[in-house]
Amino acid sequence: MPKNKQPKSLLRNNVNFPPFKSLPDETDLDLTYYDEGPFGFEPSQHWCFLGEIVDFIGLGRVLLHVKDKDGQLGITIGLYTDDGGRALAPQIKIGHTVAVLYGEQHGFLDMSVGIRVEEESSIKIIPCSLEQLLQASDDMAARKGQPRGCGSCGKEENASENTHLRLCSRCKQASYCGEDCQKRAWVDGHKADCKALVGVQWFVARNWRKFHDWFSF
Repeated sequence: MPKNKQPKSLLRNNVNFPPFKSLPDETDLDLTYYDEGPFGFEPSQHWCFLGEIVDFIGLGRVLLHVKDKDGQLGITIGLYTDDGGRALAPQIKIGHTVAVLYGEQHGFLDMSVGIRVEEESSIKIIPCSLEQLLQASDDMAARKGQPRGCGSCGKEENASENTHLRLCSRCKQASYCGEDCQKRAWVDGHKADCKALVGVQWFVARNWRKFHDWFSF
């Protein structure tokens, strides 16, 4: 089966985080995500669809209209959960990101093609734009293995000089040399970045390239 090389930024990986056109079709067995084993075909790696909400309908059954990583519009996500998506409705906002685990291309009765969601545990709303989420993924990859620096003034942590930085208590990614720098960075943009960094952490904490059991939100 085709295997992907580990990308620099996790969410930029178009195999484990495919755009809509690359999602498996629900009527086919996609060998990108399945291998043949002794008892038939079994999942080999995980995938998740990411889209930004551009519109939604909440009458009866919740329908989301989203654009994907490639900017493709006109993608419908239909919530066919037991409650029709009503529990999720308060979190849905235009401009926020929706993540759907193991999404497949589905043909709806109106002849449109989108994603049908039947399990509440397979869908999550992340309170930031898709571009903010992807940028946060890039930022986390860029920080890996690098010395920590203040997110406001840029001063680096140095134990020999007794320079210790404190992490943002929420995202645990941004560092600051003091309260003044932390307040300044919050106003300058970390307030928005923090939500995206928190959203990325759930994905980074998992091995997407090796299947052991189904993920759930």
